[in-house]
Amino acid sequence: MNWTKRLLLALSFAIAAVLNALMLAVDRLHLQREHIAGYGFLYGAPWAWILDHGWFPNPHNRSLQALIGYVVILWIPAALYACCIWLLFLGLRIISTRRSR
Repeated sequence: MNWTKRLLLALSFAIAAVLNALMLAVDRLHLQREHIAGYGFLYGAPWAWILDHGWFPNPHNRSLQALIGYVVILWIPAALYACCIWLLFLGLRIISTRRSR
């Protein structure tokens, strides 16, 4: 796998990391969180039909609840984006090997 494919696979995790850092910074500085949270929800919106089924319980610990929120809103969609990109590359490779025969 060449570097461009690896970078495209890592791009979804990089976007999730930047959004996560922005959300934590805005939360610590007590700024308006709605704008950054909106970007996070926009990032996870294509996967909302999978993630909105209540897979995780509602914990009574605030930090654990925030961690589960970050995982559901940012990191699970990042993994799903990376899997879709990987499957796209796999499909393109299979098609190109069949055409070269």
